Amino acid sequence: MAPAACGAWWVVLWAIVWFGSAWLSSFWPQRIELALDLERTAEPHDWMIPVYASYDLVAAFLPLFCRGWRDYAVLGGTILLQTLVACTIYVVLPQRLAFSTTDTGAVWDWLSGMTNLPHPGLYSYAPSMHVAGAIAIGMFFAPRLGRTAMLALWTWCIAVIASTWMVQEHHLADIASGIVLALLIRPRTVASAPARPTMSS
Repeated sequence: MAPAACGAWWVVLWAIVWFGSAWLSSFWPQRIELALDLERTAEPHDWMIPVYASYDLVAAFLPLFCRGWRDYAVLGGTILLQTLVACTIYVVLPQRLAFSTTDTGAVWDWLSGMTNLPHPGLYSYAPSMHVAGAIAIGMFFAPRLGRTAMLALWTWCIAVIASTWMVQEHHLADIASGIVLALLIRPRTVASAPARPTMSS
């Protein structure tokens, strides 16, 4: 129950920061576009939505994969710090999606309908937190894993990064800036991570 409670608290705090910035950003009448020409005519790949959503599921259950509270505080704190930086940029530099098929932002339809919050899927946010967060998770856990597990982890990270573009939630500029954010704000224990992971109970 304790890891679940910690994960729930982290998700609530993250949601307040992220959706709060989306709400503030929604007040801008004009928004910049960072789309390349090739993206304006790209088709969405809805079959990648589960991969895209898997990041949110993994982020919520991170306590189950950490050794303890300090371990979790490092990784969860890193992603929260990334989020604070990203959300500041969302508010200061409001963007919008420029895919030709963008009309409702299908990934977020259900959440916007239930909460009456501004529809975040209508906008494009750089840097992408799916990208930065997935890389942070990879950096944190990869040094603790064997070769096969490490390969599987980084394959998942790359798939999540690709999915952000394929489901048309982010442009390539969002992905590139997400990678930069992940390299600038990374888990501090990467270099000293033990050889194998242990789950907290």
